[in-house]
Amino acid sequence: MMSETHDQNQQQHKPTTSSSYSVFLKLLFSEPLKIFFQNKHIFLPIFLFLTLPLSFLLFWSSFSSRPLKRHIFHLESVALLSSTSFEARHILKESREESLALLRLKLLYSLPSSILSFLSFISTVHVTSLSPSQRPSFVSTTTAIKLAWKRVVVTFICSYAIFFLYIQVPQLLAAAFLNHPRLSLPILLIGGCFEVYLMGVLGLGLVVSALEDKFGWDALLLGSDLIGGRRVFWWWVTCTLVAVSGWAGNQFDKLTDGHDSFKWGIWTVVMRWQKLGLLCFYGVVIIWTFIVTTVFYCDCKNRLIIKDVNHTPNANGTDLTDFTL
Repeated sequence: MMSETHDQNQQQHKPTTSSSYSVFLKLLFSEPLKIFFQNKHIFLPIFLFLTLPLSFLLFWSSFSSRPLKRHIFHLESVALLSSTSFEARHILKESREESLALLRLKLLYSLPSSILSFLSFISTVHVTSLSPSQRPSFVSTTTAIKLAWKRVVVTFICSYAIFFLYIQVPQLLAAAFLNHPRLSLPILLIGGCFEVYLMGVLGLGLVVSALEDKFGWDALLLGSDLIGGRRVFWWWVTCTLVAVSGWAGNQFDKLTDGHDSFKWGIWTVVMRWQKLGLLCFYGVVIIWTFIVTTVFYCDCKNRLIIKDVNHTPNANGTDLTDFTL
């Protein structure tokens, strides 16, 4: 009798493909839309004054640095094909000067972009983490920013260091097996898949630092532990978010590439409206990404609390949020 009950419980808790797909859609669309419209009095100012300017800065940084990048690649290719070492050294020197100019340009945009990114991230995470009974305000959002920004900055620095060190590994391994395409291609493919997963884990760690009294490596480790047995699911969600943001960036590159964008007449008006639409869309994607990550964090946290309560019959536990996917 007990074995039959155990089998029935296992069948009830066994995830199916349809249920996983419904949870996937709920996490990506249903919950973020519901949260956005419930708190539109906060999210609309965040969009207009934080994520929309951030979107403009990111796109303009990409657009303004594109000629320098192309010139550097051109100089490096010419240096490889140069006939004398003296000419190659001269071209490489010019390439280094252009690289320094590109670095200065990136630093020029990085400070305002980082400030807008931190403000929009903490604001969105704070508003999303509140239960429907707790209506957020500008005062509570400002207080959350004052309390969390140091933890988020420290955790971001640690996340950037981990990500920067990791992305070198697949490239070095692929370069070591450059003469063996059957090895170098799988290395790059596996490395790219794990890179997306790492982005998801680091993003969850940033949410931890914004909502809990943890920062740095502790926040990142806690974010990784919270995922538990849902790592493949979170990888798919992160892939979707990365694909959407990458599509927006590629579309902007296509619209601003070549001479078509300088034509006069109706085509110019259409192109300008398309660029403006992409800027707004990317600003929405930024908020959407923050909301999805926060909802997933809250769901993982609730599951952990429920698990602890089930294992501790006399414990008095309370849910931090109302999200249950």
